[in-house]
Amino acid sequence: MKKVAILLLGSAVLTGCGSDDSGDSRASSSYIGAIEAVDANADTMTINAMPLSLASTHIELNGHYVNSNELAAGMQVDVEYDNGVAYEVDIDPEIVGIATSVTDTNITVNGQVFEHANLASHLVGSTDNRVMLFGYANEAGKWVINAIHEANFLPVEDLYEGKITSINKANNFFNIGTMKVDYSNARMDHEDLAELNNGVWVEIEGNFNTDFIANDVDVENELDLANAEVEGYVTTLNDEKTSMTLNGKTVVAITENTRFEDGIKSDLAIGKKVDVDLINNAGKLQASEIEFD
Repeated sequence: MKKVAILLLGSAVLTGCGSDDSGDSRASSSYIGAIEAVDANADTMTINAMPLSLASTHIELNGHYVNSNELAAGMQVDVEYDNGVAYEVDIDPEIVGIATSVTDTNITVNGQVFEHANLASHLVGSTDNRVMLFGYANEAGKWVINAIHEANFLPVEDLYEGKITSINKANNFFNIGTMKVDYSNARMDHEDLAELNNGVWVEIEGNFNTDFIANDVDVENELDLANAEVEGYVTTLNDEKTSMTLNGKTVVAITENTRFEDGIKSDLAIGKKVDVDLINNAGKLQASEIEFD
């Protein structure tokens, strides 16, 4: 499974519709970002200030069907939509696992301790709830958690993502910070296996028990974000402001052709929240437009 772990609003793509031979199609857009609101009575959710109907939506998390009543504000989702209707929704957390310790300021999942700003008051004191954490990696590589939700409806499978900090290919394990990942029995295509090196961003699925035993490892492909509008935080920026990183992992080139909205190039700074239209320019992500939030 390829999972995009940042916020984005895709431009129009062509998606087949229907199973007849008429060749009908619908122009749909792709968005990955935070749910702003859910209205259970109207069966809608709001993303990017757009209310979308969920009446005929197929919803999944890591390939598992999810009922629409599990959706909540703050969750990051990958949505295919058109004319106010959401056709497909993939819930897109950064971390999934059992919360073995929860306080007003910290939560421990998959052996890692994450700080949060009182986002899990309903879980404080519990030690056996499966949870989803949503957020991004800041300029120091530290997770900034902005939403925590229960995930007890999910099958027993854990998820984690991050940058490989060391790797031992002879023994089939790597580290993401202090977490040791055993990938000896993981599903990986040849391309991902060849790209598995220090510094690459990976998503792993499997089971955590002291170490993380991976069933599936995917290497992040930044070009999957081409033709999308990315909402995120600037986490690195060079002095010339010709290159920046969003959410700790996505490198974006800024050129003389990049347009700016609600601000100018000199307004770019680490920590700024921006919406970025991305294109593929000779195999590199380039910003065609940057809008300041």
